[in-house]
Amino acid sequence: MYLIYSLIFITVLSLFFTSAIRKNSKIFYWIASIIASGTIIYEIFRLISDTKFQGLIFDFEKASMKGNFSIAFFVLVMFAGTLNPKWSITKKLLSIRAESAILGSILILPHGIMYLVRFIVKLINNKPISTLYIIYLIVGLIAFIIMIPLFITSLKKFRCKMKYIEWKKLQRWAYPFYFLTYIHIVLALLNDDEVDILKLSVYSVLFITYFILKLIKTHKKNKSVNTI
Repeated sequence: MYLIYSLIFITVLSLFFTSAIRKNSKIFYWIASIIASGTIIYEIFRLISDTKFQGLIFDFEKASMKGNFSIAFFVLVMFAGTLNPKWSITKKLLSIRAESAILGSILILPHGIMYLVRFIVKLINNKPISTLYIIYLIVGLIAFIIMIPLFITSLKKFRCKMKYIEWKKLQRWAYPFYFLTYIHIVLALLNDDEVDILKLSVYSVLFITYFILKLIKTHKKNKSVNTI
């Protein structure tokens, strides 16, 4: 399953190369940009020639196109803010949280761009489009639009120009972004001819667990503030 493999790969990368990602973030951004650009170029070529990769490179490209690498980075960003900050794993994830968010944003570009292109191609060719598919695209588009300012203000160049209060207020939009991302994924799975229960279960466990942990942490934080 692409998501599981992607999540394992990105988690191992983040935990074992934390220092490298933090110190050489631009190199990783360039690598992510090359992967994203390569995926877009291949998908456009595929639309024109109807040619497919084979083997491991096909699996890698498909995981990139589906946004699995991106989701894996976002999942780490999400849970970094909910896990116990005293844990070493949490400290590592928090230390590269901005970098992970930026990498996730870059790697989601092929998914957003190419599904919009495919939708336009369907319209031009007068192919049938279901209501569920349109809702799926609208939800994805809204999430993508919300992601843009979050992505930009995660970059040090722009983050340093903002007041912390303003930056923190803007970053709260990450929560509706995560929620819409989950809804977008569920709609995508429901739009398939046959619903993959395993995929639906894995995504639901990940996102619902995050939302529960976030609510618990927020409740504890508010309780401690009120107590003081």
